[in-house]
Amino acid sequence: MLALMITSMVVLSLYRFVSTHLMTINASVELGEERATVDNVVRYLQTQMNALQPSDDSALIGQPFKFRGLASDEISWTCSAGSGLLTTAAPGDFKVTLALQPVDERSTETELGIRRQPVSANKAPLNLNRGGAGGRYDWLPLVRPMAAVEIRYFDQGGNTWKDTWNDPKQRPALIRLRLWKHTGDAPLEAMIRVPSSQLAR
Repeated sequence: MLALMITSMVVLSLYRFVSTHLMTINASVELGEERATVDNVVRYLQTQMNALQPSDDSALIGQPFKFRGLASDEISWTCSAGSGLLTTAAPGDFKVTLALQPVDERSTETELGIRRQPVSANKAPLNLNRGGAGGRYDWLPLVRPMAAVEIRYFDQGGNTWKDTWNDPKQRPALIRLRLWKHTGDAPLEAMIRVPSSQLAR
């Protein structure tokens, strides 16, 4: 009986030890996967900012929003088919918006994705599956879940951070992106350069 009790205690200790380490490994893997997914979004946005030309009027617009009390900021730019649209089968120019949306009409969970809308009303090569009349767009999810998004723009002239960017003649020097995967999480933060801000128009 004594030997059985000792053996049981050893097995229980080993089980707890292994379980704890497996949970730690799983949490580490999940955190790494989440970070990699967010890094892909940052690289995508950096690529689009690198492609912006100073002569493109209305090519970069940013607006602050709230959704259920959390930051739900949006940034929009204009581009043609390619890496910006994440498809090559789309003629014409598109307005692309990085934004948060509910997964569906009945869901309380939100996801980060891009809205794709043709600039010309005569071109609709994508499946415009969301939105109402006059505001139809194609939605491409990128990260799920995503609880909140905060976007700020650094104005070199005023040496300040702004929550809105609506000047088609200028570009912010930097864009600060903060993403919260879950409510209560610490934000994942990235600084994105806008090279065309350094070029005279």
